[in-house]
Amino acid sequence: MQKPFKRWFSQNTIPVRIGSLSAVLLAALILSTGIMAYDLLRNQDRIYDANEGFHRLEVAGAADRHFGEMRYWMTDLAVSQLTLSERRANEARARLEESLEALSVFGPDAASMVRAQTDEYYETSLRAVDAYTDGNRVLGNTLLAQARLASDAVDATFTELVDDLSAKADQTSQEATKAARSALYRAIIACLVIVIAGVFLTWRALRSILVPMHSISSAITGLISGNRDVELPPEGEDELGQMSQALRALRDSQDRRRILEEEARAQRSTILTAIETIPDGFALFDDSDRLVLVNTRFRSIFAHVQEILEPGTPLVDILRLQIERGSVDLAGNPPDEWIADRVHQHQNPSGKGQEVFMGGAWIQVSKRKTPDGGTVSVYSDITDLKQKQTQLEEANSQAIAASSAKSQFLASMSHELRTPLNAIIGYSEMLSEDAAELGFDTAIEDLEKIMASGRHLLSLINDVLDLSKIEAGKMEIYTETFDLHPLLDEVAATVAPLITKNGNELVLNVDMPTGTIETDKTKLRQNLFNLLSNAAKFTKNGRIALNVTETVRHQETFFKFAVVDDGIGMTADQSQKLFQAFVQADQSTTRNFGGTGLGLAIAQQFTRMMGGEISVESADGKGSTFWFEIPARFHPVTAPSPGGLHSGDGHAMGRILIVDDEENARSAASAIVRSEGYEVLMAANAESGLHMARTHQPDAIVLDVIMPERDGWSMLKELKADPLLCETPVILATIVADRDMGLAFGAVEHLTKPIDPAKLIATLDAIASGQEKDVLIVDDDAATRNLFRRSLTREGWTVREASDGKRALSLLEHSKPTLMVLDIMMPNVDGFDVLKSIRSNERLADLPVIVVTSKDLSRDELSWLKTHAGEVIRKGDTGRSDLLAALKRQLNQLH
Repeated sequence: MQKPFKRWFSQNTIPVRIGSLSAVLLAALILSTGIMAYDLLRNQDRIYDANEGFHRLEVAGAADRHFGEMRYWMTDLAVSQLTLSERRANEARARLEESLEALSVFGPDAASMVRAQTDEYYETSLRAVDAYTDGNRVLGNTLLAQARLASDAVDATFTELVDDLSAKADQTSQEATKAARSALYRAIIACLVIVIAGVFLTWRALRSILVPMHSISSAITGLISGNRDVELPPEGEDELGQMSQALRALRDSQDRRRILEEEARAQRSTILTAIETIPDGFALFDDSDRLVLVNTRFRSIFAHVQEILEPGTPLVDILRLQIERGSVDLAGNPPDEWIADRVHQHQNPSGKGQEVFMGGAWIQVSKRKTPDGGTVSVYSDITDLKQKQTQLEEANSQAIAASSAKSQFLASMSHELRTPLNAIIGYSEMLSEDAAELGFDTAIEDLEKIMASGRHLLSLINDVLDLSKIEAGKMEIYTETFDLHPLLDEVAATVAPLITKNGNELVLNVDMPTGTIETDKTKLRQNLFNLLSNAAKFTKNGRIALNVTETVRHQETFFKFAVVDDGIGMTADQSQKLFQAFVQADQSTTRNFGGTGLGLAIAQQFTRMMGGEISVESADGKGSTFWFEIPARFHPVTAPSPGGLHSGDGHAMGRILIVDDEENARSAASAIVRSEGYEVLMAANAESGLHMARTHQPDAIVLDVIMPERDGWSMLKELKADPLLCETPVILATIVADRDMGLAFGAVEHLTKPIDPAKLIATLDAIASGQEKDVLIVDDDAATRNLFRRSLTREGWTVREASDGKRALSLLEHSKPTLMVLDIMMPNVDGFDVLKSIRSNERLADLPVIVVTSKDLSRDELSWLKTHAGEVIRKGDTGRSDLLAALKRQLNQLH
């Protein structure tokens, strides 16, 4: 506690000094007042004593006076013998007794003596009165003389008492007077001492405060006037010392301020120089929108109003002068409204640049508010940028057009290349099967070579197109949730021929607790095909393992697919070159094993798109392990909106064309058909039959095969090749019992002459109402339709055809098939529009549709087709087998 108090006293000397001075003066005042009060009290006691003496003297005098009255009346009683004198004497004696009672308080001895002497006088006087009354004057005179002696004794006693009391009263009065005079002198002396001491102490206290304060005031005045050499009072802990410290801090801050001002002046000069050197116009306005600062470039941009570009000019005046000189475009707005809009934009800048055409040039105006409420405006000449922007926009348009053309080219390429290759592969496969059935073993090998080359070419085309789509950013991910086990079995079955070709063995090792994955099924399948075919290519008489494991890391499930082989392996340098397009391990690999080097590059891209990673571990001569890992859940980043058998000219059952060179046969068939309500057209040969078919568009054709000049086979072939006639059902009527051949060429039924009327009508009714295994093939490519027709007729299907979507819809209106095989890219009405029309038709909404296309589908297109079609099959090396399998699946679902 002592230190804080000591510190407080050391830091607050001014209040301590003034407080001490006040305390001393107050103490002196209190002391002097106390002494005077003491003297006054003592003098008051002396005055009381004097007053008491005078009161006693008054009591003694009253007693003496009452005795004199009693003596007078006793003397008068002795002379007059009057009762009144006696009464008056007794009254005086009673008053004397009262005075003696008062006198006995302060002079009991004197009062007792006076009472005794008075009693003696009274008794003696009464005897004298009695003597006078008795006539004894001598005795009376004697007694009266004795009474006078007693009276004299009383007077002597009173005289002595009064004298004594008077002396004491005078002495007391003198002492009181003397004490009062002494007290007055002491009071005067005390006042003088206090005044002198107070003046001295006040002078000392004020001097100890005012002298340093004067020094501080002089220092402050000097510092304010800019004098750095002023003498500062010494520093200390007290207030004055602290003020000195503050002055020193003020002087130091002034020094720093001068330095900062110098730096600010230098920076301002630098900023002004920089503002002058920048190629943009610069203007600074204050918070009242008055011009503060502009650079030379700003003056050159606003040369048309240069004479008012001075500090203090309001923005409104600049805008108004621009309007007067016609240097701005008001865009049809009234001048005041245009000015108000510009002022509002100036006061509330958005921070974004505004492009305006001014003085024959494009100017970009950027404005921002300053912390003090002003506005900074920057005017940039962007005429060159605008010209370059125009050029870039034109170049961008050209690039977009080129990209669009490239995308269209790729789509067309995929369709135009895959369609004939599909036919080559399909026909080779069919011819190979036919050759095997007919025993043409020598042709089988050549057909298989054709088929293998076609598949290799198709694979190469697919890889190039896939890589082009990846590089162009057109490749998309289509996610599905499915079980991995069936996919792995499918992949193993598909690659089995490749594996066994070099004498290898495929081993499938699966460790998956769930096996459910959400990813792009097609890309995952292609990755597995690429890695397994790659392993099969570089391994002979070895073992190839596909290891699939499921792991959980960080609460997320991953699937790892590893293809392990014991083939030729790779060196470390060769491994580093993998996953690059058109690059293989080395040139010897390409010479010995072939290939383009695209498979692994595409696999890497697909893996990354599925959110995973791919890598390889290999050693030269010890085999390789290619593996990729993808997450079990993929987060996809929705579907485009992709439009029945005609009934002739309004007739009820339809129009039938009968082509036969025998008139009787035509007439017989015509009668049979007409009797059932059909309209009948007849032709005697193939040429007229084709002409009538093209002219009247019959609903069905009954065609004889054996005819002169041109037989029915050629006419059937031409019908199926004609896009307008290919969908027309053809019923062969011939004596040749070759039903399979007729169906393969495109006929829907084969009747042997002579025609059974019931069977003919049943066939026509079946065409009109649909059959159990009735399929409608819709494709604009005749070769593809022919391939599918021949493949499907072998499986017991009744096939009808349409060359485009419009004709397919017309056929569907007339008769609903069991299934429909639909191509996407077709003239007039494409596959998407056909599907939309089917799904919007209540009668056809449940028609199973298998989409077979060579077009590279986007993710949205594929998603839409998956919703509206039963299955989507890609034309290619497995298109034929996939189609047959899909047809069986769909038929099984219907049953």
